[in-house]
Order: sequence, then C-alpha cells, then structure tokens
Amino acid sequence: MENVNKNIITHADLVKRAGKWLRNSIGCSTVFEELVSATTEIPDAIGWSSGRCILVECKTSVADFRADKKKWHRSHGSDNAIGNWRFYLSPPGVIPVDEIPEGWGLYEVDGRRVVHVFGEQYANMGPMPFESSANKEKTMLLSAIRRLQASMCVYIREETELDE
Repeated sequence: MENVNKNIITHADLVKRAGKWLRNSIGCSTVFEELVSATTEIPDAIGWSSGRCILVECKTSVADFRADKKKWHRSHGSDNAIGNWRFYLSPPGVIPVDEIPEGWGLYEVDGRRVVHVFGEQYANMGPMPFESSANKEKTMLLSAIRRLQASMCVYIREETELDE
C-alpha cells in the first residue's frame, strides 16, 4: 500500500507557488519558471516588475540550500548573478535563518500563503539589494522570445495569378 502524505511540499510545488507569488503578490508582468538558457543559472522562478528583476530559489531541504551557496554564480560575487532581489522559498523551518546570505530574503509557504520570515523583504520602491547581471537577464529573455516565436510560426503565402 502506497503511503501518500498530502502535506509534503515538493520542489515542483514550490516552483509553481513561487511563480504564482511573483505574478499575483509582487505584480510581475513577466514570469518564468525553471527557464533554461545559455546562462550558467537556471532560476526556479524569475520575474520582472517595474524594471526590477526578482529571483526565487526554491529549497525543500537544508542540503539543497547549502549546495546552492556553492554554485559558481553565488560564489563569484553578486555581479555575476541575476536578480535585483533574491529570495529563498521553502516549507516552514527548512532553512536556518542564520545561514541566509546578506541581501537575500527568506519566505516560507504557510498553507495557501507565502510569508516573509527573515532578511530582505520585497519593496517596489527604494534601493535594491543587488545589481543584477543585465547580460544574463537579456540572454534569458531572448531565449524565451525565441521559443515563443518558434511556437507561433506564421506562414504568409503570396497571391499568384492562379489564386485570382
């Protein structure tokens, strides 16, 4: 018999929740979940609002959280990474607040809500904690546009004398 715990939040659940939070609570007009591009980063969720880039990394375990710190773009200074605002999203109690990097914020899923727990809290006015890598952002956005164009192929047929 299969034991299914409906209270377990998977990484996929968190990613969907992060995308929804960026759209509905933060007001991002453009949001991507797990967008793969030519950059070294694959953000769990990323959105843009008022020219600001908001990154959300979803973590279901403390081991995954600690492994995130070892990624190249995390260990080589903030100028090499994307996101003017950078947040972690996790189930309650997974990420130790004393290990949150400077400038980052921690949000947790509490039932149907996403709740600020520690560190930076998003504000659409005022100074941003980080200078995002504009080149990486551009690469990601262009990748998404290319995919959209490919999915919307439009063929234009010239009229010929036979059509008349």
